[in-house]
Amino acid sequence: MNGSNHRRLLALGLCLLALGLPGCKGSPVKEGGLFAKTYDTVPGIMPAAERIAAIRKMSQEAVRAGVDAQEELTLKFASLYPRETDPLIRMELVRASAALGCPSAALLVRQATKDSDADVRITACKALPRQQGAEAAGVLAEVLGSDADLDVRLAAARALGETRNPAAVSPLGSALEESDPAMQYRAVSSLRATAPEDLGNDVQRWREYVKGEPLSPPKTVPLAERIRGLFY
Repeated sequence: MNGSNHRRLLALGLCLLALGLPGCKGSPVKEGGLFAKTYDTVPGIMPAAERIAAIRKMSQEAVRAGVDAQEELTLKFASLYPRETDPLIRMELVRASAALGCPSAALLVRQATKDSDADVRITACKALPRQQGAEAAGVLAEVLGSDADLDVRLAAARALGETRNPAAVSPLGSALEESDPAMQYRAVSSLRATAPEDLGNDVQRWREYVKGEPLSPPKTVPLAERIRGLFY
């Protein structure tokens, strides 16, 4: 690893630690496709947008610098995360940690599934498929089965499909039993990503698949109804 790059990375990290204090919240503005908080200019406090940019830069430099720098930076992010009051910064810490992909990063992402802010939990769900094996599917299954926020649970259902792990089938099957059409749709979409056979959009056939029961014959949709569906 290049020594000057490593020293620059550490210096930037120390700056972030020193200036990572909550500022005065201003009005939301849309920046770079995301809604970001703005801060009044207060001496000694880095605006949120600059802190997000610093986190991204640190992550990018660590990826180029190698495994040791990635692990070191992940530990730095892990120390920042529980003290950070701005959920937008916590979201960025989760995304940056997931991009590093080292074992410590997986711990931070899993921790974020318990965050008090729903958007942070959604970000964690989106990041979890980057983690390998049934462990990520297990964490997502827990979120799907226990989170109080529907949007978070929908994000967990989507991410379960992205893991493409057999461990996702059972929790997605449980989601199929719910009456909410959005959850049923998401569960079917994720099952289609994990199953060896595409059973279409028939919820009942997917329920049978999950339970290991014989599959009902596929429903035949009349031509007139299929044509009507193109316009409504």
